[in-house]
Amino acid sequence: MRFDTKMPAAKSAVAPSSTVTFVLPIGRRYHGLQLKGSGTGLSFGLDCITEIRINANSKPIQRFSALDRNSFNLFDGMEDARIDDDNFTLVLPFDRYHLGTKAGEEETALNTGSADSTGKSINYLSVECDIAASGFTGTPLLEMWATQSESLAGGAGTIPYILKSTRDYASAATYELSELPRGGVTTQFVDRVFLKPSTGTLDNLEVYANQTLLFQRKAALNELIQRNGVRIPQAGFYVIDRTEHGYGGDPFDVRGLDDWRIRFDTSAAMTVTAYTHYLGGLAD
Repeated sequence: MRFDTKMPAAKSAVAPSSTVTFVLPIGRRYHGLQLKGSGTGLSFGLDCITEIRINANSKPIQRFSALDRNSFNLFDGMEDARIDDDNFTLVLPFDRYHLGTKAGEEETALNTGSADSTGKSINYLSVECDIAASGFTGTPLLEMWATQSESLAGGAGTIPYILKSTRDYASAATYELSELPRGGVTTQFVDRVFLKPSTGTLDNLEVYANQTLLFQRKAALNELIQRNGVRIPQAGFYVIDRTEHGYGGDPFDVRGLDDWRIRFDTSAAMTVTAYTHYLGGLAD
């Protein structure tokens, strides 16, 4: 059985250049959160939340801007969070959306308050929202709801990590993104990667492991295959998605590799933001 309930109020009100923190109850399994922003005539939109961090045991497991999280959700076929200029409801999912089996979707639900054989468990869970310095008026309201079920025995289970990083590229050329973390407790498998260029376009997406080519697509072909699967490509993002057909058991295994890299062509000088979605265990 699932529970849909409102979470405790944030520790502080929304204010320019502040961080609004929600501390979530421990003891259930979290399938997803819903962050609701509301007001009247305040112009408080997703762009006013510059970064969201989800922390387990006070360590970040996911970080992204509110606008980029909405793009991830639209890619997965979810409803647009934006209701009007002052109101939105942004879903922060932990389940992997649109997979073929319930077990595959729920594998990455956050299982709190359950210890593994070594005694490790998620015993603190929070969401931090960084508020922009300007762009809205008054004091908007941020509230949070959660979709939960009873916790399972055996520990935290598979954690859905999202690592945000940026790289600057000087010109139109072929580049390699080779220094992404891999093979640690938290970075055992790569589920998918969202690449967001600041300007221009990317093409000729490739993935290598120990110099072996694993993935090779033109950008247009990549989007066609994703549309023929269960995804809806979004303008401005280039996504390598191992769940594009609804199969949850086919991530890139990056354990024990000497080398793992993504190669792509840039159309101009740009900054590329990479959101790497990992599947891993609970960190110490």
